[in-house]
Amino acid sequence: MRNSRRIARRIGFYGWVAAAGLLAAPLSMPSAPAKAGDLASSWATAKPETKSRLVAGEAGGKPLAGIEITLAPGWKTYWKFPGDSGGIPPLFDWSASVNVKSVAVTLPVPLRMKDRTGDILGYSDATVFPVVVEPVDASKPIGLKLSMEYGVCREVCIPVDATHAVEIPATGRPAIPAALVGALDRVPRLADTRKPEDPKLLRTEVKLDGDKPWLAIEAEFPGGTDAADAYVVSPNGYYIPLPKPGSAKPIGANTLRFEIDLTGAVEPADIRGKSASVTLVSARGHSEAMFKFE
Repeated sequence: MRNSRRIARRIGFYGWVAAAGLLAAPLSMPSAPAKAGDLASSWATAKPETKSRLVAGEAGGKPLAGIEITLAPGWKTYWKFPGDSGGIPPLFDWSASVNVKSVAVTLPVPLRMKDRTGDILGYSDATVFPVVVEPVDASKPIGLKLSMEYGVCREVCIPVDATHAVEIPATGRPAIPAALVGALDRVPRLADTRKPEDPKLLRTEVKLDGDKPWLAIEAEFPGGTDAADAYVVSPNGYYIPLPKPGSAKPIGANTLRFEIDLTGAVEPADIRGKSASVTLVSARGHSEAMFKFE
C-alpha cells in the first residue's frame, strides 16, 4: 500500500478533481505578442487563472532564462514537492531545443499554504523559475523550446499545458529582467554559496526499522528562527511528510530539531541508503543540503 503512494500522488491531483465533478480538460493556451525588444516568448494565457512565458538574457557573461508564471488572485501553483496535498510538481520538456547541451530548472523557495487536502508548498500571485542553460557551441544562438505542464488551483484545480520558444543570441544579449534577478536570490543556496544568515544543516537522524520509522533534522538558523521550516525532497519522488506546523523543538541558540513521522508514508526499504535533499527556510534566509537515509 505504501509503495503505491508515489504513483497515487501524481494521479491524485486529477483524481481529486474528478471526484469533485470539477475536472477540466487541459487548457490550450493561445499566445499574446511579446513587447518589442523583449528577449521573451509570447505570453500563453489561460484566462482568468494563469499565464506564462519564457524570458532570457545574460547574467555573469552567461545565458540565463526564466519561466515566468502569473496567477489570478486566490490561485496557486506547486513547488517541486507539492507538500501534503494531492498536487503535482511542474514538468518541463526541453527536447526540441537547438544548440543546448544542458538545461537545469531551479525553483525559488515556496510558501507553505493550506488547502482542503492539507498543507501545500507552492506559489501565489507570480513567480519565476530560473533556468541555467549551457550551449553546445557558445558562438551560436540557442534555440530554447519548452513544453511544460503545471497545475493551478483554487477551489477548482486545472491542469495547464503551455509551449514557449525564445532564441538567445550568442552575443549582444540584454541583462536578465528584474523579476528573474529577484527569483535567483530566492533559490535555496548550497553550502558553498550560503550567506551568513542562511540556515545550516547540522545533522540528520533516521530510524527505519520497527513499526514507527522517523526522520529528524537538526539545523542552525543564524538569522533567527522566525518562520523556520524544513522541506524534504525524497529520492525517486517518494512521499516524505512535512513537519507539523510549530512542532520544531529548540535544542540550542537559534537551533531547531524537526521530527517527521514516516509511518505509512513510504516503505523504508525504498529509501534506505538513498540520498535526499532538505530545503531549510526562515524569515532571513534559505539553503539546501543533501543527506542520506541511513
